[in-house]
Amino acid sequence: MSTQLKYMPILRGRQEEFKVLKTFNFEDRIYPCLEIIKEVIRKEPKSRKGSKNPPKLKKKKLFEDDYIPFIRNINAKHVFVDLPIHLNGTTNMKLDTLTFLRSVILNRERRTKYIKKLIPLGPKVIPVISTYSEVTGERGSITLQEREIRPYFGTLSFRTFLNTFPRDIHQIRDLVQRNDYIIMDWGDTKLDSNDGDLQDIVEDLLKLDCNIITHRNPFPKDITMVGLDHGKIVDAIDNSLLDKYEEFAGSCFSDYAGIKKDNIGKGGVISPGFIFYDAVENNFYGYRYKYGSHKKGEISPNSAELDIPEHIDPQIPELKKLD
Repeated sequence: MSTQLKYMPILRGRQEEFKVLKTFNFEDRIYPCLEIIKEVIRKEPKSRKGSKNPPKLKKKKLFEDDYIPFIRNINAKHVFVDLPIHLNGTTNMKLDTLTFLRSVILNRERRTKYIKKLIPLGPKVIPVISTYSEVTGERGSITLQEREIRPYFGTLSFRTFLNTFPRDIHQIRDLVQRNDYIIMDWGDTKLDSNDGDLQDIVEDLLKLDCNIITHRNPFPKDITMVGLDHGKIVDAIDNSLLDKYEEFAGSCFSDYAGIKKDNIGKGGVISPGFIFYDAVENNFYGYRYKYGSHKKGEISPNSAELDIPEHIDPQIPELKKLD
């Protein structure tokens, strides 16, 4: 069992998250987890309508053409790679994500095939395995994936959830090895050490000889820029995981790196504002526009209305689609 890893931020395939993965030095104690949600990072641009120059014929870009060099250049000792089975496809989801979800991720054999495309990165990549019991009802799906992937990657990880753990653990305990990882994804669940159901899971995890990552989403889904109290602590964000992950069998912790988790929708109303994390206090502060409205017929707010304290440099785009 390794104790080197302390934090696993989960980042999805969006522009700003890709920028972090490209530029940040994760050093040796942070291993990022990349949730791949699209076939390729960026589509080839289409030729403009009415353009005099006909488009040049190019070879179609493949999954491995984008992700192998991208992951190789992430400045981290290891990178967890997940094709997230737990995502729910909705009509509001972006088309390229919905297509990839339905055609690849939700098909166990095809998803495994895509993970194996990353074999050239074997020593660096830690593939994430999750059950298909909630998707297809297939029995033993964790075992089937482990059997196909294990020969090609030095370390594996098993991502399990509150509602699937009682079934998953029967497979995982027979498959997990000492240097593997279990990502215990508690979702939005409040971690209460007095909750008997949660403690039953913790007891099972403590019996395993491997690395346990305690993951929880601290951001409620109903947080919006409109609803922020300017310059005040966002009380709805519960980031107590940093203080209690060990109580829940974790040797390290994980979250969405201060990003609001969603279902990869098409976006909402453009609303000037941002949430600032104070690492000393372990608190999140909200900043939003002062004037304007999103109501039809009224003047919309703009980024110039943001009154940002001098000691804060958000280093993010002026407009964030977080509503």
